[in-house]
Amino acid sequence: MNKILNCIFETIADFLYPPKCPVCEKYIEERSKILCEECTKKILAVGIFHDKRPPLKKIWRLTRYKEGTRGMIRDLKFNDKLNQLNAIKMILNKAVTASPELIKFLKMIDIATAVPLHIKREKERGFNQVELIFNDWLKMQNIPMEKLLLRIKDTNHLFDMNPSERQKELEEAFSLVEGVKEKIKNKKILILDDIFTTGTTMSKCAEVLKSNGADEIFGLALAADFKYSS
Repeated sequence: MNKILNCIFETIADFLYPPKCPVCEKYIEERSKILCEECTKKILAVGIFHDKRPPLKKIWRLTRYKEGTRGMIRDLKFNDKLNQLNAIKMILNKAVTASPELIKFLKMIDIATAVPLHIKREKERGFNQVELIFNDWLKMQNIPMEKLLLRIKDTNHLFDMNPSERQKELEEAFSLVEGVKEKIKNKKILILDDIFTTGTTMSKCAEVLKSNGADEIFGLALAADFKYSS
């Protein structure tokens, strides 16, 4: 009976409020798809950063930024539109399906951690968007997500800075969470971020983990526009 009522409700909802793709805003036939097929293909771009950013061993990205998930990420971070998580989570699941290499890579990870926000910014926003984006997905991959890092310097927004300015701004910006040193010793750790631009932020986070005994450190970003090798 409940299934019948749900079906009736969804039919009425689709008629009154036809679902739209959050990227191109075209109507989609099935509410469950969330994104239209065209945008899904355009957005999804699983790949590996071709430049070195030591001590990071490898950096992955899952989607294109400017021609893909930029609008969704901005809505989530700055407009509190948490409903964008539905589309983002669908993309994450598609990424795993699309890349056997990504599945193989994730199986070797011991712990994942999000690039931290400064306590002041997280309090203003009410959440760390990176944790919201990846938490459920990591559970599906059997990878624990833990707070390993603190942002102890209230840095300015980095998007208008060049690489050298970013480097200076992020000096001594991160530290290890108290009591986790033994937990990360000799472990393979994955650093997560929503957007990858120059890699400075991830590298600075990785330096803290490496200096405290982590074995190998990798990065994974939801979105980036770098040239990559698959």
